[in-house]
Amino acid sequence: MTQDEAKLKEKIEQLHSNDPMQLKAIYSNSKRLLIEAPAGYGKTKTMISKIAYLLVTKKLSSNKKILALSFSVNAAYKIKKDVTSQLPQLIGALDFNINDKLFISNYHGLCRRILKYYGYLLHQNLREIDNLTSINDDDYQELMSLKVGLRHEEAELLTKISDSVKNINNANYKFLLDNWDDYIQIVCKKLITNKYIPYNAILMFVVQLLKSYTEIKSFYQKYFEIIIVDEFQDTNILSFLVLDQLIGEDNQVVFIGDSLQRIYGFIGAIPNLLEKCRKIYKMDKITLSQNYRFKDNPQMLLLERNIRANAENLSKPSISQNALIPLVVLDNQEEEAIWVANKVIELKEEKESNRIAILSRSRGKNIDVIINKFKENKIKYFYGLYTDEDPIYIDFHKRCQSKFIEFLQSEKNITKTFIKKYLKEIEDTYSKSSSIMIESLLQLLSIFLNRISEEFMSLHNEDKINLIQETFNNYALKQNMEFVNENVVISTMHAAKGLEWDYVILPDMEQNVFPSYRGFCSRCNFKLNTVSGFLCHPNFGHFNKKDESKYLEEISVFYVAITRAKKQVFFSASRSRLNSSGEEKNSKLSCFLSLSGLVLKEL
Repeated sequence: MTQDEAKLKEKIEQLHSNDPMQLKAIYSNSKRLLIEAPAGYGKTKTMISKIAYLLVTKKLSSNKKILALSFSVNAAYKIKKDVTSQLPQLIGALDFNINDKLFISNYHGLCRRILKYYGYLLHQNLREIDNLTSINDDDYQELMSLKVGLRHEEAELLTKISDSVKNINNANYKFLLDNWDDYIQIVCKKLITNKYIPYNAILMFVVQLLKSYTEIKSFYQKYFEIIIVDEFQDTNILSFLVLDQLIGEDNQVVFIGDSLQRIYGFIGAIPNLLEKCRKIYKMDKITLSQNYRFKDNPQMLLLERNIRANAENLSKPSISQNALIPLVVLDNQEEEAIWVANKVIELKEEKESNRIAILSRSRGKNIDVIINKFKENKIKYFYGLYTDEDPIYIDFHKRCQSKFIEFLQSEKNITKTFIKKYLKEIEDTYSKSSSIMIESLLQLLSIFLNRISEEFMSLHNEDKINLIQETFNNYALKQNMEFVNENVVISTMHAAKGLEWDYVILPDMEQNVFPSYRGFCSRCNFKLNTVSGFLCHPNFGHFNKKDESKYLEEISVFYVAITRAKKQVFFSASRSRLNSSGEEKNSKLSCFLSLSGLVLKEL
């Protein structure tokens, strides 16, 4: 061991408090390593220390790179920022440029980069991929409205491919492969030629390129000698196929993720991917075991542990001690809204700087009552009730993307002046809008662009363009909610993934709301649950495999919502709820609150 290696190991062991599983993951020489990392277990810190260790111990050959990928563009650039700031603290003065050793991106950012260099082999317009307008191929009407000569059956095939990616199973995977070449041909002739590119095509073209040109595939397998993928549980089939082309016999591969945080199944995240890849690639597995987020909070630590235990074995979870659920049950939605508002006021009075999130499974009449109560009490809050399927949310990103491409035609460099003019243009576009969602999206856009001007101005110009493009293409402005000035946020649970607050309130813990009617309750309809008074108890003995899969997807959202709290999570419910038409209906308490190891503590 060299002196530099010894110094680094000493720093790493001090930084990680000699955590045995984190150190095992960092020092592992396994060519194929799977790291299971639950929320709050030190995943990011472990990943950065592993990168430092790989660099110092010369595991990376000269002129080669570590490829670090993440599901979301925001997470990828956060990793890049953390690596840039923390590597020197571990290694000391760097005798190399970080960009010469690391390429950090999301899947689409990586594929855009590859297509810029070699995409011309498939279509000459891919040389200028930044100037192509990204479109979704899941909307038949939108495809036909492009007026590029798409025939009915061609547009229909594109939408069916998109649907297969989002709902991957054996039949849909076969459909994807059987129609792959037709998809590529249609996109090339009708869309790329007319300066459009479907979002899925960015990945599919790279898979096609690497399969068709083995010398290019060989180059990238050698160039990205080490591949590290964060948030691996959120990988969809197209991203996986890109990865599979990049992984050669000699590559060192590290996948980091947590099956219980897979909440993007509705947009194609592959079920049980971590376990499937452990078998496919014959990977060694290390599970991080120490929860640092809740290490000084026994109640939250126990709650997190017991929910994980239920997810691992629904019928016979390994529970050693019950966790208390702080719950208030009110007679109706109006009373529940009053309680939520008063709880926020109370937490703010305790400490003005307390950051609080009210997380809802989705938008609807019930959360609207809470919002109205906040307005009555003049509680300042940020509106973050976004979904990736919301037409307003999607259209805002598309307009931002279209205007950005337009700006790039006259000015290629992303300067502060460029950003100021661009933001003013978007604000003027929506100057007459009274929509609370548009108002909050404009705020997030301003925050995001200011971050480009400040935090990310040192990036290469191409990286800045990629970051902006991928944020709009991924509908990812919501990931900037952590930077809003308001200390109170009302958000969907999906939009809150990756963010943290001091306190989290989960209202409407009722049947048909959470689990949602579409997510699980419509399947159950009291056939899979035992009802006792106001309580709903899951009867796992009646579940089939599909029932269990759907229920676990909802538990994953439940887990993600709870683990957004750093100090405490509070639950509320009412004995009557509002349906989608605003009609008052009798309700039952969510079956999540009847899971093994959870005991209700009414407030």
